[in-house]
Amino acid sequence: MLRIVGHLFMALSAVVLALPIVVVAASALNSGRTMLFPPEDPTLDRFWEFFVTETVWTTALLNSMIIAVGAAVLAVVLAWPLAYVLWSSGSKASKTLAALGSMPFALPPIVFGVGLGFFWAFLGALGTIAAGIISHGILFLALPLVTISIGLQSIDRANIEAAATMGATEAMIFRTVILPQTLPYTISGFFFALVLSFNEFIVMFFVSASAYATVTLQIFNSLRNGYTPTMAVGAITFITVSVLVFSAVARWGDLPRLMGADQSKT
Repeated sequence: MLRIVGHLFMALSAVVLALPIVVVAASALNSGRTMLFPPEDPTLDRFWEFFVTETVWTTALLNSMIIAVGAAVLAVVLAWPLAYVLWSSGSKASKTLAALGSMPFALPPIVFGVGLGFFWAFLGALGTIAAGIISHGILFLALPLVTISIGLQSIDRANIEAAATMGATEAMIFRTVILPQTLPYTISGFFFALVLSFNEFIVMFFVSASAYATVTLQIFNSLRNGYTPTMAVGAITFITVSVLVFSAVARWGDLPRLMGADQSKT
């Protein structure tokens, strides 16, 4: 009986989660400029506008991609030395640095965004793409820091000792033992940061200073003209990117360990 109730609850949860997505996806098919459900005269024109013909949306999408990829790369580059030092030494200094690296993600986004707005304005870089990349890279540094740390902790120290016994240098051990075993965790951290950067709005609102727009900002700007089907296309893009990325992490990454499962009991 409890199993049946559990299955019914999961099915109901799936329906509740899927219904808004279905409504948004169908609304993107409207031929007019009004978001209606069910759609009137279904067409794919709004998708063509979003990805090809409407400069406002194509530019916003390009900005989102540049910032998301750049921020994810920066977050991984910053996270690796922090995670490695924390794993190899475990000193108080390394723990402090790791805590400082994770702090921006723990702060309320509006607090971090306002602070960055003043910071970039002081440097004269407010409203630049570079400021957006660096801001998101620092904001989402905690994600690859956690995943890479989990990957490092999963390494069997006996493999490192065996490599050292056979005469391998620290650089060789890192290249042939540590890096290959942590690669899935590094990639997972990269994609986690990429997805959140692609969807982030509050911090980007402050650091862009209306000089450029990402897809999230453009959706907000378009609200002045009411809800349009093209906005729904943007929402579908977010959902699609998230599903593809998290599916890839689930397929090629160590998802149970990333989610905190204690694999020692399996």
